[in-house]
Amino acid sequence: MARFPEEFDSCEQIIGPDGSYDEAAVDALDLGSEDLLEMYRSMVTARALEQRGLTLQRQGRLHFWMEARGLEASHVGSAAALDAADWLQTEWRQYGAHIHRGRSLEDILLFWLRGYEEWETADPDEAPPHERRLPHIVAVGTQVPQAVGLMWGRKLQGKSEAGLVAFGDGGASKGDVHAGMIFAGVFEIPIVFLLLNNQWAISVPVERQLAAESYTERAPGYGFDGILVDGDDPLAVYRATREAVQRAKDDNEPTLVEALTYRRAAHSSSDDPSRYRDEAEVEAWEERDPIDRYETFLADRGLWTKAEGERIRAEADDRVKVAAESAIEIAEEQAPREAFDEVFANPPDFIDEQWREFESFYDRHGDAGFGW
Repeated sequence: MARFPEEFDSCEQIIGPDGSYDEAAVDALDLGSEDLLEMYRSMVTARALEQRGLTLQRQGRLHFWMEARGLEASHVGSAAALDAADWLQTEWRQYGAHIHRGRSLEDILLFWLRGYEEWETADPDEAPPHERRLPHIVAVGTQVPQAVGLMWGRKLQGKSEAGLVAFGDGGASKGDVHAGMIFAGVFEIPIVFLLLNNQWAISVPVERQLAAESYTERAPGYGFDGILVDGDDPLAVYRATREAVQRAKDDNEPTLVEALTYRRAAHSSSDDPSRYRDEAEVEAWEERDPIDRYETFLADRGLWTKAEGERIRAEADDRVKVAAESAIEIAEEQAPREAFDEVFANPPDFIDEQWREFESFYDRHGDAGFGW
């Protein structure tokens, strides 16, 4: 049931698999050299963070880690299309999107190390781009109605903002996603639905989830348009998302952007894809690596050399290493009670009961009881 990249070459592209590109389309994006390079830095940093996180998990520093190798272009290209005042809601593997919005590597890692997130800005109208988001979502698909609700509220408040909510092909099979998109279409919510079709919902291939040719065919049923784009081409993703963001702001019109891509790594640190996935399929997609493709494009524009690429990669590795050391140090200072206090603003009685049960268990077994 393996699917190879050639099956998807009919979707919208600006940069081809070999790095060739449509020069007029690039110029029409009105992106400067620094904009193009910043997208590259974010993609490289995201991959460095993903690899560091997996290493930390294997060392026992993290209990769990989500892998994302091969998805960097769709994550960064979409985030780059947002304005500073726009909102982002993702699932928990979109490191590149958050990096590009200015969120620190340390903060991303702290979510995994201590299990909750913090915002420094209390007033959402004053929040910087990296804080204009909702918490990471673990439950598949539930971020969609939440993001729709957020943007409905912002619309009712008279804000000229758009939201972007991302989910995978597995999430697209959940009722929450359908409910959110139906609501957005009916109530004309200024939001972009980014469907990251990486063709495997853990071990379930997209053929077992979708009878249509693409997910974009569903969009008219929700009352808005859909666009199918090459998710390994950051500029094509940027253009599709940027146009969708503008429609959201100008006309309160949602859009479904389906980014065809491929997660070459495992679904998570607990997954073994060799049990269900053809290695030839993985190798075929590796030959079209989004970062390699983008490097070829940048080199042709005189913006990248091998030496410069090595410098940027080394810099990213150093940043990630420092961030990991800092995040681990902060997390080690976390008191166990914090994990309970961060659930509710006004904790119900059962939270206190759970805390007492934890205290009793810890008194009897100590760290060894948790495998620490």
